[in-house]
Amino acid sequence: MGVDVELRQIEAFVSIATLRSFRAAANRLYITQPAISMRLVALEREVGAQLIDRSGGDVQLTAKGMQLLQLAEQMLETSTRFKQLADGQQSQMQKVRIGATGTIVSAWIVDLFSEIARDLPHLTAELIVDTSPRLRELLEKGELDLAIIMGNTLSAGVRNLPLVRYQNQWIASRSLRLPKTMSLRELAEYRIMTYARDSATYGSVEELFRNNGLWPVKLSSTNSTEALLRITEAGWGIGVISEACMTGARHAKSLQVITCPVQLPEYEYVASYHMDSAGRVGMMVAELARRVCLRLREEKN
Repeated sequence: MGVDVELRQIEAFVSIATLRSFRAAANRLYITQPAISMRLVALEREVGAQLIDRSGGDVQLTAKGMQLLQLAEQMLETSTRFKQLADGQQSQMQKVRIGATGTIVSAWIVDLFSEIARDLPHLTAELIVDTSPRLRELLEKGELDLAIIMGNTLSAGVRNLPLVRYQNQWIASRSLRLPKTMSLRELAEYRIMTYARDSATYGSVEELFRNNGLWPVKLSSTNSTEALLRITEAGWGIGVISEACMTGARHAKSLQVITCPVQLPEYEYVASYHMDSAGRVGMMVAELARRVCLRLREEKN
């Protein structure tokens, strides 16, 4: 007796297997949990074996599931290529959900959207701007296809593509007439504002002052890069921000970079995306993001 399976059943299996969660897989495929469970059950009935072990608290592949997963991924990839070749420029519109930090939005999100419009015209984009920890959580829940964030995401089925490294900087309004170089003790006398409390930057600034015996300081936070820049421009205090937000002439007239002997850390930004079937749009956009970063690096040099 032959096996008669549907691509949507294969798609459900691959999504559950890579995300290790029925809920996250359902979110990725824009269907309900009961619907994705029914697809998996139908597939298991056709192959005559259980593919996902549901007995414990975690979703685990059975021996048969591990045996069939790679083949299932290849089937989906072949199907995608077939549709692309068959449709030509008449590809069906598809949505990609992108998460990015405020730093990336300020630095080159417009360039990325231009690349998407040119090379992936069948995609529509949904952009969510938040901190790296919150975007990572959304990615792991299957509510994002791609997250451009600080640091790798170490979750099943997620791939990380290194993009760029940015140094944090001390900045201040030129109206304050501060010297070009200041010690950490001198900086501690001013109000300081940086990214949200759950960001790596906030933690590193706090740690810097604590380790040098200068805590407490008047350290404030915001999850908006634009707010951070505007508040600092107004002379409210000293800002700590990524160098990526200080490129170009937009803020050069109103803001100055302050050099401090104690350097702020440098952070790597990566494009984290799912390798399940729906996540292939994430992979394509991640490659475009890397192209943008390489071009900007060449232009800078």
